[in-house]
Amino acid sequence: MNDFSTLTSSLESVMNKAERIDNALQRIALLEEEVRVLRGIAKESWVTLERAADEIGKSPSAVRQMIKNPKKMMAKGTVWKQKDKGASIYINLKAFREKM
Repeated sequence: MNDFSTLTSSLESVMNKAERIDNALQRIALLEEEVRVLRGIAKESWVTLERAADEIGKSPSAVRQMIKNPKKMMAKGTVWKQKDKGASIYINLKAFREKM
């Protein structure tokens, strides 16, 4: 009888773990969908220089050089913005891609 209760307890434990795994997979799927939506929104809005670099597959330094290149400077306020010198730079991904 003791073996049966141990077996039952082990079976319940395995079922609980399976339920937890299933729950975790569902949460992961929801989070992946949220990330997809947010990335879609980001493509149409202002994002940090670092985020923009990540989205287009370049380094932040490369993006900074692209927007501030004296020979082909991109429009401040339209493509990029910065409150003060030394402050974070924000990039409008849609405008940036159009100017690339």
